[in-house]
Amino acid sequence: MTSSQVECFFAAAEYKSFTKAAQHLYMTTAAVSKNIQALERELDVTLFWRGRHALSLTPSGALLLETMKRSRLSFSRALDEAKALARDMSGTLSFGFLKGQMLDEHIRSLILKFEQDYPRAEIRVVREDYRWLNEAVAENRLDFVELMESAVKRNPRVHYMPIIKQDTLLVMPKDHPCAGKADPVLADFKDDPFILLTDAESLYSDRMVRSTCLSAGFDPEILYAPNLDTQIFWVELNKGLAIANSNHLMANSRAVATCKLKEFPPEDFVLVWNEGNGNPLARVFLEECGRLNIN
Repeated sequence: MTSSQVECFFAAAEYKSFTKAAQHLYMTTAAVSKNIQALERELDVTLFWRGRHALSLTPSGALLLETMKRSRLSFSRALDEAKALARDMSGTLSFGFLKGQMLDEHIRSLILKFEQDYPRAEIRVVREDYRWLNEAVAENRLDFVELMESAVKRNPRVHYMPIIKQDTLLVMPKDHPCAGKADPVLADFKDDPFILLTDAESLYSDRMVRSTCLSAGFDPEILYAPNLDTQIFWVELNKGLAIANSNHLMANSRAVATCKLKEFPPEDFVLVWNEGNGNPLARVFLEECGRLNIN
């Protein structure tokens, strides 16, 4: 039984005519007739007596109509109650993002939809380094965090679902000799220092960058910036290069140029949560992710 069949049944019963029912539903008379016939075959019940000039319900049709009207009314009331409950749901839903990471469109649309459906819920956001975020979600101090999959896949206390794939970019001053060069390779930058954050804050560690550069045939010079603002500042002042994903503030500065290198593949960003999280709003948010086919 489809919704189209049900609507055709209600309209034909009300107007006592397939033609008038079709006009009401903005359908053809043939389409209404076919829907009614299909419904009768499925139920194995004759719903209408077909007269020359009018329709009339059979006893079985009249009984089904009244039953379906009551069911529709009950569903409508239940839906109103469910919407009222949603409007009354209150509490806090907390999210964590990496420092410097801009909000991607997938997470943005999810949060906007959630705020629309649950206006009494409060959304809180923090931005920290990946280690702090990993620990916070594992300990239920945050409901959700967005991180690179490589940063969480070895954390046994959390679950995650893919959100978006971001390109990994080499970031350089906009007047760098290789800015705009077609098909650059990592070896083109062997004479440039690489500016990293301290190991506690950066996903791009000394070991990863050094091993990748060694594979490309050179041992890189590494500079350490004490914080993200300093790292961006140093790149803009032509003190060296940095690595950032395509949705990071540093990669979107007007003072820099970026390029993709085969040595630094794209990264999967994931939405991370703790299965033991007892926040009812967190469960609702995950259900919303499922309805929007995020996972």
